Amino acid sequence: MPSLRVGDEAVKSKTGKTWHEWFDILSSSPMRNMSHQDIAAFLGRQYNLSDWWCQIIVNAFEQHTGRREQYQRPEGYEISVSKTFPVEVKVLYECWSSMEERSRWLQESRLKVTTSTRNRSIRAQWGDGESRLSVDFYPESKDKTQVVVQHARPGSLEEAEKMQTFWKNQLSRLDKLLEKSHT
Repeated sequence: MPSLRVGDEAVKSKTGKTWHEWFDILSSSPMRNMSHQDIAAFLGRQYNLSDWWCQIIVNAFEQHTGRREQYQRPEGYEISVSKTFPVEVKVLYECWSSMEERSRWLQESRLKVTTSTRNRSIRAQWGDGESRLSVDFYPESKDKTQVVVQHARPGSLEEAEKMQTFWKNQLSRLDKLLEKSHT
């Protein structure tokens, strides 16, 4: 069984079926041999599921049957890490957008900002320029902001897992830095 990001109770409450039930449905012929897009379209039509739930179910099924590895997408691997910080969005954005601020918490300086929208998002190249970062900022209240880091196209499953751990650690470092500066 793959590492499922959504638990069995949650998938049943939102879709009406458990993972086991979905996998039984999707294992039936001819769906077992359909493309990812065709299976997702079928689920949307037949079970009236949102696009998001169709993708979650098909991704889990493809991992379950060995058609896809964890973190694998059609264009390569991708990881996503998020954390909520007890600061205003402008403070968190500055920690990412300013090279000086970033150097205080980001252990490796392989990030090259390519585009940004103040207090909303940063797009960047990472390392050799093949993998990309998408950093999005979501204010939850005046003094609370979530950041979501998506790292697209690491070269392998092992690299994706390494980057998942790396970004979790970096966000923890940033949290400690912000905690010290805002107490």
